[in-house]
Amino acid sequence: MGEAYRFNYNRSFSGKSNYPNAGSWTTTLRPDYTLSFWPLGISEQEAEKQELIVHIHFDAKYKIANFTHLIEKKSDTELDDEKVENLKGIYKNADLMKMHAYKDAIRRTGGAYVLYPGDKSVKRKGFHEIIPGLGAFPVRPSKTDDGITDLKGFILEIIEHFINRASQREKIASRTYDIFKSKPSEEDCVKEVLPETYGKNRGLLPDETFVLIGYCKSKEHLDWINSRLLYNFRMNNNRGALKLTQETLNAKYLLLHMKGEESSSRLYRIPKPEYRVTNKKTLERLNYPEPRQQAYLVLKLERCTDIEFKNITWSFKELEKYKSGRAAAIPYTASLSELMKVKAVPDE
Repeated sequence: MGEAYRFNYNRSFSGKSNYPNAGSWTTTLRPDYTLSFWPLGISEQEAEKQELIVHIHFDAKYKIANFTHLIEKKSDTELDDEKVENLKGIYKNADLMKMHAYKDAIRRTGGAYVLYPGDKSVKRKGFHEIIPGLGAFPVRPSKTDDGITDLKGFILEIIEHFINRASQREKIASRTYDIFKSKPSEEDCVKEVLPETYGKNRGLLPDETFVLIGYCKSKEHLDWINSRLLYNFRMNNNRGALKLTQETLNAKYLLLHMKGEESSSRLYRIPKPEYRVTNKKTLERLNYPEPRQQAYLVLKLERCTDIEFKNITWSFKELEKYKSGRAAAIPYTASLSELMKVKAVPDE
């Protein structure tokens, strides 16, 4: 699929337009030139709403006074390189600050650049790729080097980058759309104390961190789990088998409960979501108490040492996916947000 594009002169990005529509989220801004790219086959308005469009802005910074003496010339041939050198200027910090205003205020802006009559090209990358970016391009009268070639090459790089569907910018756009496509509700709020998101907990977002809820059939079974730091699930079409979903495959914790319990504090960390197929004979060699299935999925565990979860008990029966009776032994998942909302209130 190709790309659609649009070139605008003095396009107005309204400050009265609310997200997710096009525009500025502060005041109305009007860059000199704007190049916009989005996937072919979708309208520009829909591309804005789905975070699929990218705007690149250019602002010209030229002073008429710099060219006053040229008016008296009868021919462009009289404009030699020495005279051009006298015309060269330099962009100011205020010019770059205005580019920051375009970049930060106008939604889906990939870059903003000054055009000025100088000789130094400046291209700053926000991260690792060509956009998001900020900078300045020298574009000036000259018989040998007017700067247009460098500017053209840059625009072609932008186009080449935009058609790369595996770019980091594309991933950011996808996540932005996924996060902001709906307004947060009171139910999304998690004010409980959780492990800080650094080190091994980097990326621990409560509504995207999943907890497996598993069943422990006896004290002997629990002792085996604690001594081996392994947990086994039934597999295939057997009753109570683990369903391999995106949530189970990426679970970070395991909460165990036993028959007759209303709540549990047995929380384990899952260091890697690696499920290994293990047969009955192997479990027997590992002294597993009375294995009845021919094959299991086995998961390695770690003891949970997060102080934020110390001495906490969770009323797992209040979770939406919990099933009573014999179905209580079937494993399921809950987000960490859901789990923290069923934290048991300690007896006074």
